[in-house]
Amino acid sequence: MNNRITRIIANTVGLAAVAAMGITVYQLGTSPAKENTSEEQTEKSVQSNRNEETDEQSMVDAGADQVKSENRPLISDEEDLDDVKLSPENENSNGDIDDDSVENSEIKTAADVDKSDNISDMNNQQNTEILSQITNDDLQNEKNHENGETTDVSASAINLPAINFSEDTLMEWPVNGNILQDYSMDQTVYFSTLDQYKLSPAIAVGAVEGAPVVAAVNGTVYSIEQDIQTGTTVTMELGNGYQAIYGQLADLTVAEGDTVKKGTTIGYIAQPTKYYSTEGTNLYFEMKKDGEPIDPIAYLP
Repeated sequence: MNNRITRIIANTVGLAAVAAMGITVYQLGTSPAKENTSEEQTEKSVQSNRNEETDEQSMVDAGADQVKSENRPLISDEEDLDDVKLSPENENSNGDIDDDSVENSEIKTAADVDKSDNISDMNNQQNTEILSQITNDDLQNEKNHENGETTDVSASAINLPAINFSEDTLMEWPVNGNILQDYSMDQTVYFSTLDQYKLSPAIAVGAVEGAPVVAAVNGTVYSIEQDIQTGTTVTMELGNGYQAIYGQLADLTVAEGDTVKKGTTIGYIAQPTKYYSTEGTNLYFEMKKDGEPIDPIAYLP
């Protein structure tokens, strides 16, 4: 019995040892696989985290680019010369501004500005020349009038005069000479050629044939007529119902519709009609207010 018990114990111990060895061997065989699996899972986790960080960074960069694009101001032709509009070809592969592109853009912008300045200078020069020409024409007209010479009406037409006659307006004599026939609407006066007395709605100013006749005041030519008594006759509207009538003229320098400045030559003294043959060559000068004759002497110096 003792031997049997001893063998049973020995067998049991042997089986236990064998089982322990088997367990140890099994653990040794499976342990690297577990470690490898753990390492693979760790690497996958790290890679996943990196991918997530990359995606997040991409989204942040895209959002920043969009904000930068929205906040970038538009550049127009009228902005400062230092502002240069960038295009994809103006940037190099690193996203930096290409110095050559910027330089070319600045040169082009400067050329445009120079061109604009040249055009502006040309316009200013032309305006200055026109103003100078107008001033010279006015001075020449005044000088010609003082010397008794002809004044060109086309030069005066550049600056249209104001038409605004009133009771306080002072005219100038349309021709230099003596009064041959006076104004008289209150009582009759003697007309030597007609050898009769009658009312005189105008004055007759003696002048030599061919003497220049000027506009006594600013006016617009209303009509040009051939009258049997006053010959070639020019009627001018002076404004506010006033009219000036010039008769016994020849070689007119004005036409109907012309606006004439005071002192501008409108024609020349002609041979007198048969109604003034005795009085001699003269200017027939009449004024009206609302169609009624008024005394021209009241408005002459």
